[in-house]
Amino acid sequence: MKVEELVSLFKEEPPRLASEITHVWAVFWANFKIFLSYRTWVITETMSTIASIAMYFFMGLQVDPRRFVAAGYGDVDWLAFALVGVATANYLWMCISRISHSLQHEIREGTLEPVICSMIKMRSYIVGQSIRGFLVSGYFMLGTLLIGIFVLRVPLIITVETMSLFLLVLLMMILSYLGIGIMAAGIILVYKKGDPLTFLLASITEFLGGVLFPLRYLQDYPVLWGLAWLMPYTYALDAARRILLTGVTSALPIVMNDLMVLAVFTAVFIPAGLWVFRWGCDRIRKEGTVASY
Repeated sequence: MKVEELVSLFKEEPPRLASEITHVWAVFWANFKIFLSYRTWVITETMSTIASIAMYFFMGLQVDPRRFVAAGYGDVDWLAFALVGVATANYLWMCISRISHSLQHEIREGTLEPVICSMIKMRSYIVGQSIRGFLVSGYFMLGTLLIGIFVLRVPLIITVETMSLFLLVLLMMILSYLGIGIMAAGIILVYKKGDPLTFLLASITEFLGGVLFPLRYLQDYPVLWGLAWLMPYTYALDAARRILLTGVTSALPIVMNDLMVLAVFTAVFIPAGLWVFRWGCDRIRKEGTVASY
């Protein structure tokens, strides 16, 4: 046997890198199976969603529907107004918090180090986690809307045109906040904490975005009014309500303006979020704190 052939026996075959699509699917499917295994949690969360909608229904009996005409959403009742806000707010923050929650779970269980050291790219990990979050959050949002429409008879305008534009608004809403979720994940990698900041941001966003009340009520408070229009969710919720409460035809110019603003937020936040996440990965590798918690 030649020397070259003998040496070749001890050479390690270079690893075959699977495509990023395979990595994304693997992350998504592994976490989705974990979600399916928590049947009790799914049932209790579903029951909690139903109870919340029932509570909003009885709260709406105390609200004068004529006040919403001045807010620019037409002659609608409070439950229809609140239902769109609650459904979109819950969907947004379940999607965004999923990345940081998953990373905290990996850190707590001691499985982050194998993920970091594996051939999988962290961007594939993030995308896989995000897709899982979209599906799980979509289940609860769809349930909220279906209960409102078919059980409580909420008068939303449901057509192919309105639903298509509504889904586009949801997509742009998620993309505009995705960078914030990625940024929070990068901070958690370094400091091992940070989820309370996400929940704080969610509470502030829901308040200033006007989930349960017309945003025009804040006009008498200039500071709050100005802060409200600095958040992507304000534009997303405004567009969603105009679509589902008034129809696409009358709301299209305003909705397109909201979508353009969301596109600007997306272009700013996603690169910033990726930069922070990459900084977090590089720092824990340099400091050797991948396995610490």
